[in-house]
Amino acid sequence: MEMDTQVTVHDAMTSSVITVDPNTSVAQAAAIMSQKGIGSLIIKSNSEPEGLITESDIITKVVSLDIQASRITVAEVMTSDLIKIDPGSDLNEAARTMAKNKIRRLPVVNKGVLVGILTSTDVMTVSPELTEILVETAKMANQIEYSDNDNSVPGTCEVCGNYLDYLEEVDGKYVCEECKEELEGE
Repeated sequence: MEMDTQVTVHDAMTSSVITVDPNTSVAQAAAIMSQKGIGSLIIKSNSEPEGLITESDIITKVVSLDIQASRITVAEVMTSDLIKIDPGSDLNEAARTMAKNKIRRLPVVNKGVLVGILTSTDVMTVSPELTEILVETAKMANQIEYSDNDNSVPGTCEVCGNYLDYLEEVDGKYVCEECKEELEGE
């Protein structure tokens, strides 16, 4: 008899999601992200998420335009056309959705209620074999060039655990520049 070993979004998601009201200032949102050590916040005023704001949104939509973060709300800069996923969905489906849409975070919604968030790091932690899907898609997207090396990809360094927009493969591991130097220096 074959056993069902399907891993679901619920198995991998983070259920303690930090949310803010749409009227929260970008400065307050940035302070919360910094304090909690997270890279995004879900924006909601009722049970279903209305948007998502990331560190990247703050940099590209506020800081780079020299807008004072205390004078603009998260509703003005958030991504509002959210792609959401059901907690019962297969983790493979979630990884494909993230890769196809070039996103790293999926709000998890059950019957209109936010129940969690699934990040690419969650996917890689629970199901490392799906890492290749995310890495290959990141290579294809190649949205931002941070390194002269064409083999760099975004992800979590397999040595220090830090998330960076560029990692390089060294001895079968994806590592940051600092860990790469340490590994090559051994």
